[in-house]
Amino acid sequence: MDRFKPAEHWFKYLVFRACSGMFRKGRTDFKPLDSRRLKKVLFLRPEKIGDMVISFPVFDGLKAHYPHVNISILSSPRNIAIIKDDPRFDKVYIYRKNIWRDLRQIMAIRREGYDCVVDMICDDSVTALFLSQFAVPGKPRIGVGKIKHREYYDFNYDHRQGNTGHIIENTLKLLNAFDIDSDTVNRYSPPYVRERDVDEADKFLTQVRNGDLGGLVVGYNLSAGSPTRIWAKEKSVELVKRIIDHAPSNRVVLFTITSERGRAERIKVSFKERVDIVPDGMSLMTASALISKLDLLITPDTSLVHIARSFGVPVVGLYSRFMKNFLLWRPFGQEAGAVVSGNDDNIFDISVGQVYDAYQAVLANCSEKEKQ
Repeated sequence: MDRFKPAEHWFKYLVFRACSGMFRKGRTDFKPLDSRRLKKVLFLRPEKIGDMVISFPVFDGLKAHYPHVNISILSSPRNIAIIKDDPRFDKVYIYRKNIWRDLRQIMAIRREGYDCVVDMICDDSVTALFLSQFAVPGKPRIGVGKIKHREYYDFNYDHRQGNTGHIIENTLKLLNAFDIDSDTVNRYSPPYVRERDVDEADKFLTQVRNGDLGGLVVGYNLSAGSPTRIWAKEKSVELVKRIIDHAPSNRVVLFTITSERGRAERIKVSFKERVDIVPDGMSLMTASALISKLDLLITPDTSLVHIARSFGVPVVGLYSRFMKNFLLWRPFGQEAGAVVSGNDDNIFDISVGQVYDAYQAVLANCSEKEKQ
């Protein structure tokens, strides 16, 4: 599908040029919004799971300061699973890239009469600009990272002007539009998991431990959404071997999606015990509950990095050398744990020794913090 992206972007550009005359420009004299006049705020986040997870501190920060404000969200089919049962949100909408269904969603949003719209896409998005203009017409528009489209937003925080802060820190700056000091907001806001998800995770962990409560339970995520972020089987086997050899009671849980389960099974067969695979078909929310109970998670650059860190679980993350991406999306709040490839395109040249050294460094940091 990626080969159609340039055509899609070109089409959106032409539509934007044709319609831009109808767009309302942003105010140049913007002042922080009066919370007493706010009842309902709509956030736009029609992106991936990781984008939604790093946004939770914003939602929780707004609610903590203004409990009376109802928060609604426009999501996407790619990230709806992480929020569909989340009580943070008064209403949840889905942008599907289907003109008729999306038009109905826009009309439903307009009927709600939101007091403000927040475009959380940290870039110049024609889609988000259209949605913010037509779904919540005439009301304040808050943006993040807008450059070409800056003039159409009443407030904008541009994190790309010499700023290399983490994406969580950058996104929180939009709360300044609500007269909230982002430095006072908690950065760790986990996804909502239901009690039955927690129960399923506990049941699985009980089986994994098999009566032995000693040692570490380390998660190792094998799935990444892109072949460039997937390690060779031999490296994965060697890494798992080092972890379980490190202590006699250590256990490793392999995380994988159903379509890639065969790779996990080929790794597990190399070990007689202390290596398990998450149950086939485990939901994202049960997996999130399970991640919250791990001692450490090893994963390529995926949404699981941010899910784990939102619970305060230490992460060893594997990244390509694309530094702009790494600086924004590295494991939040950790001094160690990020392993960066020697090239911009993949993680293939990362060695087992590098990852294991990062694993030990993270454990050492955790031990030091426990002593303090």
